[in-house]
Amino acid sequence: MINLIRRLLGSQQTAPRRAATRTDEPMMSFGAAGDRFVRIASLDFFGQYRRSPDGRWLLAWRDGNDAGTHGGHRSSGPGRFYLFEGDRLAAQGRAERPNDGQVADNGSFVINDWLFGDGLKGVFRAYRADGTLLVESSFTANLLNNGIADDGGMAVCQTCNAPGPDGSLLAIFDLASGREVADWVPESGWAQSYAFPEAGRIRLRYHDGQAYDYAIDGQFLDRDRWIDAQARSDNVHVLHNLLRGSALPPMMSGKIIASVNAILAEPEFAPAERPLALKVRGLCQEALGNLASALSDYEEAIALDPKIGLKRKAAELRRRLA
Repeated sequence: MINLIRRLLGSQQTAPRRAATRTDEPMMSFGAAGDRFVRIASLDFFGQYRRSPDGRWLLAWRDGNDAGTHGGHRSSGPGRFYLFEGDRLAAQGRAERPNDGQVADNGSFVINDWLFGDGLKGVFRAYRADGTLLVESSFTANLLNNGIADDGGMAVCQTCNAPGPDGSLLAIFDLASGREVADWVPESGWAQSYAFPEAGRIRLRYHDGQAYDYAIDGQFLDRDRWIDAQARSDNVHVLHNLLRGSALPPMMSGKIIASVNAILAEPEFAPAERPLALKVRGLCQEALGNLASALSDYEEAIALDPKIGLKRKAAELRRRLA
């Protein structure tokens, strides 16, 4: 948590960048330790790893110095990464703070470099299987995660919240041309992982098992299905955020009202959340033309929390109902 706060709130610093180098020296043996870490005795290496979907390639990285004395947030001591094809060491390189490695079936791979020091910053890099640098893109925001297509043709990088144009940005790269082809903020929020199911389309996959498709240019292809899932949420903040977008069809307002009613009926529902729940339900009632019900919800919400932001709406409804 301390490292995350430092990444989000620290000051900017600059630092050198390193590229991968190719090597044909074979790796004799390595042993996996659990499902996230690998130990490579002959390289005196212990770090995280990820396999390609077909299992042919293994990418390992360590966000720590060579001596193993400093890891995570630091001002010096670059980390390392290694790419293996079976037992063969195919490529290796350095980065200041390598993280979030992903490797495709053709051996192309991506790394997020969190960089030394404090501040909101990061560098996304993509490489060929021989260590040739394909893409290097710097952001004035910390990097959340990344992804690469199974065939190695496309890649993606998601940034964290930050002031300025790089905040919460999803950047998409064509690795064949080595260029960024699009960037936009996903309406459905930060994803856990990514896929490229067909040309011109990216799929964002989430912790709850849901997945939604966008066009590469950012058009939200599955928006109706996402809205339907959000409207059925048992989290009043999710429902409130949904109302901040474009106008919802009446059927969705009805689903949100049903969700709020279920939330309010929960025995363990926090009383502090009641004003927001009433606000959400009132907004939906007003959208459906149920003005008296909306006003009732607004007035109760204001009584519980005068700063809920409904006084003008309540006054307008009283005028319309008079």
